[in-house]
Amino acid sequence: MAQYKQMVSERIRRIAILLATSGTLGVLFYTYLHFSENNIFPPVASVGKEILASILIGWVLGAALYFFNHLLDRWIPWRKYFAGRFLTGYLSNLAIGLAITIGLSLAFIHLSGKESFWTGLTPQDEDVIVKITILLLTSLFIYKVVYALLYSYQHYAIAQIETLQSERKQLELQFEALKGQISPHYLFNSLNTISSLIFKDLPSAEQFVRRLAQTYQYILATQNKKYVLLKEEVDFVQSYYYLLRIRFQQQLSVEINLPSGIMNSKIPPLTLQMLVENAVKHNSLSSDKKLFIYITAQDNTYLKVINTKTGVLDTVSSFRVGLENIKRRYQYFTDKKIEVKDDEKFMVSLPVIHHKENIEQKHSA
Repeated sequence: MAQYKQMVSERIRRIAILLATSGTLGVLFYTYLHFSENNIFPPVASVGKEILASILIGWVLGAALYFFNHLLDRWIPWRKYFAGRFLTGYLSNLAIGLAITIGLSLAFIHLSGKESFWTGLTPQDEDVIVKITILLLTSLFIYKVVYALLYSYQHYAIAQIETLQSERKQLELQFEALKGQISPHYLFNSLNTISSLIFKDLPSAEQFVRRLAQTYQYILATQNKKYVLLKEEVDFVQSYYYLLRIRFQQQLSVEINLPSGIMNSKIPPLTLQMLVENAVKHNSLSSDKKLFIYITAQDNTYLKVINTKTGVLDTVSSFRVGLENIKRRYQYFTDKKIEVKDDEKFMVSLPVIHHKENIEQKHSA
């Protein structure tokens, strides 16, 4: 209800501004024409009807141009055809302005039974028609320039708001992805592994701590980034795989085979790591149930993360949340869809985001 009242109030305000502006311009036009023909300003007491007629002409012309331009905005969008929209609007507005101004002036003269609004201004006076045309040419040009500038400013403001909203939403998704990687459970498992390694294999424990620090360094460094280079994500996955390999030994194998031509492409941070983690989390690993994960590429257009299936754990909830997070983050960079195939093996195909693709391009006109 409050929103409806606000809309009505805004519409009334716009109509009031339209009537006040167009009525004032009608009086100014009348005053200029009267002065140019008679070298004196029109006496208000004796030309009241003419002034009212000028205000009415201004109202009708203002309303006609207002609604016509709104229709023209739909037919010829400023965003796609700025120059064409400006020229078409200017010429059509001039034709409408001449038709309404001269037509209504003739109608008022005919209804009043006079030959003119005032002495020296008659329908047969070509000089007056030329002056009206020049006035409309000038005023409508200014009007179209202001209209275009206001549209450009509004479009810029909306684009800025959409960009900020997009960046905020992307950071929220980024934060959701990060929460899973710095969770107490993840840290607890890592500390347990370090504790066991210290007494069995000190060099491995030292290497484990170093790789663990690298993973957290990467997580913290990318927490506010929209994307990273694929080679950076791959380096991170290799460090992450080292941590998993210490825990699961020969039960897990991750093989990365990517062409050098796409290593400088972009990818939302933690994407590959989340898919590797999902594969480990949602399969049971044992000496007779080994898990194999392959990260490869297809025609330099898609990254493919493929994992074997050793049996779904009953205690683990669906991993669709992680996949949905990845899909939503990819929407900010490309219109290409992420493909998921669940057959004998589980496969996720990620579009390769080339360097020229970015969120600003996707959200621009």
